[in-house]
Amino acid sequence: MQIDAISAAYIGLAFSIEQHIEGFVDAYFGPPELKSHVKHREPAAIVADLADLRAEVRGGGYPQQRKDYLEAQLRGMETTARRLAGETIGYRDEVRACFDIEPAHTPEAAFEAANAELETLLPGKGSLAERLELWRRSFVVSPEVAELMIAVIAAEARARTSTELIAMPEGDSVEFALVSDKPWSGYNWYLGGGRSLVEINTDLPIRASGLLDLVCHEAYPGHHAEHALKEQRLYRERGWGEQAIQLINVPECVISEGIATLAADMIFGDEAYAWAAQQIYPLGGIVGDPEREARIAKAQWSLRALSGNAALLLHEQGADPEDVVQYIMRYGLRSEREARQSLRFISTPLWRTYTFTYFVGRDLLGRWIAQGDRVGRFRQLLTEQVCPSMLAA
Repeated sequence: MQIDAISAAYIGLAFSIEQHIEGFVDAYFGPPELKSHVKHREPAAIVADLADLRAEVRGGGYPQQRKDYLEAQLRGMETTARRLAGETIGYRDEVRACFDIEPAHTPEAAFEAANAELETLLPGKGSLAERLELWRRSFVVSPEVAELMIAVIAAEARARTSTELIAMPEGDSVEFALVSDKPWSGYNWYLGGGRSLVEINTDLPIRASGLLDLVCHEAYPGHHAEHALKEQRLYRERGWGEQAIQLINVPECVISEGIATLAADMIFGDEAYAWAAQQIYPLGGIVGDPEREARIAKAQWSLRALSGNAALLLHEQGADPEDVVQYIMRYGLRSEREARQSLRFISTPLWRTYTFTYFVGRDLLGRWIAQGDRVGRFRQLLTEQVCPSMLAA
């Protein structure tokens, strides 16, 4: 595959940052020599080269949408390189520049309202946190049962994606594996050629009630579907080399996480919990309550922005990590173990800003697809170069 000089420079600079921050390059399936021939650059030189490349993109002959996409991506890369070069960047400014979004603190009243709704929905006696924990515990399954459930969900999700949304590239595949000692709950490792490895973290209990959303998020029509479709349509067919590499802490992550957090709703809609109760839960001897589950899940979604508040507390306000744990436990109704897992994620250098991509991505993309043909617009997100400011406009 021949790619042009701008795409080649983009790839080379991404690997230059990877030499300083392991994990910055999330996936690569382009020409191997563009990776193997990368020379070591000092961070200041990377910053200068990224600025030059941004100017070259602006003055080049690409279609405007491709220019806008690359401009946003390069600005995110440049922000990471500036921090590597020793520049002090305010946390909120870093989030803004990396992801092309406006980070904001969510008023605690929103979490209190969600918890008030949960008070009316959760059965049993005791504190709200205790009742929520009992509710969650009723869905816990062994890793062996979880693997059976995942296989059924993945098959159904792929079938629905292909018939209701968009045909997947021929021969695409997803392998699932259970792992441990990770800062995240699930992760899609895109391998190229329409193949993904999805790892699911067993550090916390596996709940049957969360598996449908998790599989759709990581596989169909979420991360795997997006990566496979963009590889095929933008890189293989058009030769757009920047689509042969996937990066962390750049605007594409907001789009990708927005797609993934909307994925289950796009193919299952209101029947998700009823389908799980009929097709999945019996594998683990679980009896579902679809209507109550749907209402509880909606209230809990309102708590997703809590992680952004926690990150602002930690990185912008300099709060003690133990106070951040207590904050997550109080408003998020999390166990101490779950709260510390959240703290681990927002404390990890590679992921310290990433938490905003989930709830900002869902809100931004959700509003945008609601303004027109939902299916048509979701297909656009799966197959076109888009950055957050395009949708916000």
